[in-house]
Amino acid sequence: MQKKPHLLIMAAGMASRYGGVKQLERVGPSGEIIMDYSIHAAVDAGFEDLVIVIKREMEADFEEVIGKRLRSHINLQYAFQELEDLPPGYSVPANRIKPWGTGHAVLAARDLLDAPLTVINADDYYGKTAFRLMYNFLTENEGADEKQKHALCTWKLRNTLSSHGTVSRGICDLDDQDRLIGIRELKKIAPSNSDATYTLDDGKSWHTLSGDTDVSMNFFGLSRGFMQRLSEKFAVFLDESVTDQPLSSEYLLPEILGQELASGNCEIHTMRSSERWFGVTYQEDKAFVEASLRDLADKGVFPTPLWI
Repeated sequence: MQKKPHLLIMAAGMASRYGGVKQLERVGPSGEIIMDYSIHAAVDAGFEDLVIVIKREMEADFEEVIGKRLRSHINLQYAFQELEDLPPGYSVPANRIKPWGTGHAVLAARDLLDAPLTVINADDYYGKTAFRLMYNFLTENEGADEKQKHALCTWKLRNTLSSHGTVSRGICDLDDQDRLIGIRELKKIAPSNSDATYTLDDGKSWHTLSGDTDVSMNFFGLSRGFMQRLSEKFAVFLDESVTDQPLSSEYLLPEILGQELASGNCEIHTMRSSERWFGVTYQEDKAFVEASLRDLADKGVFPTPLWI
């Protein structure tokens, strides 16, 4: 019998722009954190198994803030992203403190995963639609043919911007069947009425970008076989990238999927969510997030308290 998809939440990042452990900020009307809402939406969609990737020293805090109340609703396990978790024969470069990136975060959970999985960020609110679409895709397409089928939920750019600073977004290029052709990262995007503008030269010039542009918010669906490729490619990354940038190079999930796509090893199907994404990129975003979650509770989209 085919196992149901897992949900994997990446929560070990440093949150340098925000200035704290934003994954554990209480922003819901009854003291919930953003991750609570993703997990609640995932349970409603059918997910039964959850892995949260964290730093080992954060385990007690996560268990106290969110873990205890989840265990009667979903099977929760923690995986630990550690610098020293490298293939045999490799070692951490001297003075390296930066985590190895999102690809390594997923790889940290390899011993806990035996089914297709959905991968998301801990500090992003995605809404309910994306979880339902992704759960259905993964249950319908696992083992469908030899070529691996992955998935990506996209949002309209205008529904993902912050009014408190520029953001980085993955601009998606799709074919006529909504399959991903490629992702181009733009690092400094700002809102402009119902559209957006971006700069490639630190603000010397700005270019218009449609608010309807499809963007990736790191909401991925991965086939079960992808974990083997992720492990194999990590050693290649260490050989090729760390030599040039030993302290800062990152093994990034979008880049890995892009390489697999360009090599013809997979298809990446996209599904659009019309809901509003929001997160706490900057400290000033917190008030908007709190007001948005309170409004969702008032409208009955989510109960409050969330877990009963």
